[in-house]
Amino acid sequence: MTGSRIGWPEATSRLEPVDLAELDAAAALQTRTDRKYLVSPADWAVALGSLDPAPRVLEIDGLRTFRYESVYYDTPELTSYRSAAHRRPARFKVRTRHYIETGTHAIEVKLRSRTGETVKHREWLEPARVQGSAGPFLPAAARTFVAGFGETAGAVGALRETLTTSYARTTLLTADARVTVDSHVTGRAASGEAVDFGSALIVETKSASRAGAVDRALWALGIRPSRVSKYCTSLAALRPELPANRWARTLRRHVTVPQPA
Repeated sequence: MTGSRIGWPEATSRLEPVDLAELDAAAALQTRTDRKYLVSPADWAVALGSLDPAPRVLEIDGLRTFRYESVYYDTPELTSYRSAAHRRPARFKVRTRHYIETGTHAIEVKLRSRTGETVKHREWLEPARVQGSAGPFLPAAARTFVAGFGETAGAVGALRETLTTSYARTTLLTADARVTVDSHVTGRAASGEAVDFGSALIVETKSASRAGAVDRALWALGIRPSRVSKYCTSLAALRPELPANRWARTLRRHVTVPQPA
């Protein structure tokens, strides 16, 4: 496969498929080390084409790209955001996620340990229990789940809808990692104001510890991991008064900030 002669996401049409059960069995990686990259579609196609063996692509019912919508919940003081902005060693994120094509919903709690590992906990929710009368607060079923973790139990009553992100995701399986490729990434505040990442792809490698083949392929192109968080970077762009030095380079180079009328 010659990545330099074919664009993204067309390049996925040449990859062998993998189903969800096999993907999860091979690389569920709920405990993992994540590396994120902001990559142009052209550079990503070159990196993808350089991989030998080629990765396989998640395919469900003939689809290889899936739309996601995630609602992030934070305290009025933005505890989750500020913990990340100030690089506190232990921190959390709470979000509900809607998988558009399948109509399924989940509540997710992401915990980062003092050693740098990310552990994601998920519970599936019935759609009717997500879209109840909770207003901006967590739905009742989600609150029960979030209260089960010591890191988030004390914040459950204060958590409220802060930002919604949407994007299209393609998932790849290599011999040493699970790789997600997100495009058309946008962040939207409750007020309706939105920011986006333009044509940039957010490529995330999820491996047990060491860098894998995709990391090395990107490094060979001079592309290094970026400090980017869909939630934090989008919120920083929408609210410039927040501390955001950690994402300053990403904000300057990749995020389209709305201009006053």
